[in-house]
Amino acid sequence: MLLLGGIIWIFLKTAPVFGGEPEATSEERIARSINFSQGQFKNLMPTTLSTRAPESKSSFWRWFFPAKDKNPSSPLPSVRFKPEELADNEFIWLGHSTILAKTREIFLITDPVFFRASPIPIFGKPFAFQHPIKIQDLPPIDAVVISHDHYDHLDAKAIRYLASRVEKFFVPLGVRAHLERWGVESQRIVELDWYESATFRHIELTLTPARHFSGRSFNDRNKTLWGSWVIDTQALKVYFSGDTGYSGTFREIGERFGPFDFAFIENGAYNKDWAQIHLLPEEGVQASIDLNARFYFPIHWSKFDLSLHPWDEPIIRALAAAEQKQVAIVTPLVGEPFGPKRTPQHRWWEGLRDLPEANQSERASVQTAQ
Repeated sequence: MLLLGGIIWIFLKTAPVFGGEPEATSEERIARSINFSQGQFKNLMPTTLSTRAPESKSSFWRWFFPAKDKNPSSPLPSVRFKPEELADNEFIWLGHSTILAKTREIFLITDPVFFRASPIPIFGKPFAFQHPIKIQDLPPIDAVVISHDHYDHLDAKAIRYLASRVEKFFVPLGVRAHLERWGVESQRIVELDWYESATFRHIELTLTPARHFSGRSFNDRNKTLWGSWVIDTQALKVYFSGDTGYSGTFREIGERFGPFDFAFIENGAYNKDWAQIHLLPEEGVQASIDLNARFYFPIHWSKFDLSLHPWDEPIIRALAAAEQKQVAIVTPLVGEPFGPKRTPQHRWWEGLRDLPEANQSERASVQTAQ
């Protein structure tokens, strides 16, 4: 037992996937941050990771004995993406929170996750689907934008591949150390605190607050900052939420930086236990209204099984809320180009859920409708 404990301790301390420790310059900036106190970054308001709702009593069993509807019943549809098909001021959703954008021949990508959402090889595997493009087939990426250091947003293997191929990486305070350990040169990294901005060619990037947390191991909770991003390309203004719970900050960001052309907002991996750190679908729709966004795009769903809800519940609830509140929602296939002039609204997830026997008639009606 002691030997096993020792092996685990060595693995946690030495495995590169867990990232690095901030060096002196970053430590100085972190210590000066008004968002850092008593050794940790803090949210703008009191926030707990679990509300200890009644739902939590049965959560353990549902993690290990999941219902059939937790995973798609067949591989997810996608479109093979060719970089030359992406027009100026357009986007490609590559699944979860990974968005590839093109503006005036500049390619920018958010939270590039191309492999697993876990440090352990047997966990974090994505749902079955044909990835629209392999990482080695991406166009030359000019800038990478990272929201925080959780595994489904910061993919060590992807960063190692991109390390020498990307001009600039934009990250929250403290995340620099992870990238440096994975081979990114210091001069390629721009590290920001909340409401700090940086200019990359004609693009202005501002790190804005989110209500969440950080950490890649058992002893580094909230040692790095997390955040959302305002990305102003001059032709388009975009909001990228990263992971966040609902708060009045959306309205503040909308008043200060809006209106936005697109709001890419988290819409998955929620449950009642995590009410303060992940948005419910209805809250995501409301956030797009608070932000004064022209188009709402739900991200952070359909690629990984990270919560207890049915795999397609996030989009079903988000679509219903968007229709009720008359919010323009964009739902392309993974890999399908979209932008202000083309806003696909495919319901591609329909018919991909294993239903209980009592609901087989529901499946039949869905397939007939298709």
